[in-house]
Amino acid sequence: MTRSNRLLPLVENANERIEESARAVAAAREVLARQEARLAELMNYRQQYEHSAAAAQSTRFFSVANSRAFQAQLDEAVRQQEARVNAVREDLERALDAWSKLRKEARAMEQLVDRFVSDERRQAERVEQRHADDSTGTRTAGRGPVE
Repeated sequence: MTRSNRLLPLVENANERIEESARAVAAAREVLARQEARLAELMNYRQQYEHSAAAAQSTRFFSVANSRAFQAQLDEAVRQQEARVNAVREDLERALDAWSKLRKEARAMEQLVDRFVSDERRQAERVEQRHADDSTGTRTAGRGPVE
C-alpha cells in the first residue's frame, strides 16, 4: 500500500469532521438569528410600551408605580436577551474558528497526499524507464556486435 493510499482514510475522516463542523456553524447561525429576532421583539415592545405609557400620562400613583415596575422588568429582559445574543455570537465565533482550523488541517493533508501521489508517479516513471532501458540494452546485447 502506498503512502498516499494510507493517508486517504485520514483525509476522508478530516472531510467528515469539516462537514460536521459546518453543520454546527449553520446551527449556531440559526440560533443567533432567533436570539437576535427575540431581542428585536423585546426592544420594539419596550419602545411601544414607553410611548403608550407616556401617552396615557396616568396620574394615579398605582398606575405610575406599576408602569415603572413593568418598564424595569422589560429593561431587565432586554439586558438578559442581549447577554444571550452575545453568548450565542461567541459560540458562533468558536464554531467558525473550529471549522477554519479543521479546513486548514484537511487542506494540509490533501496537499501531502498530492505530493505523495506525485512522488509515487515519478518513482513509477523512473522504474518504467529503467525497465525500458534494461530491455533495450538486453536486446542489443543479445544480437551481438553491430557491423
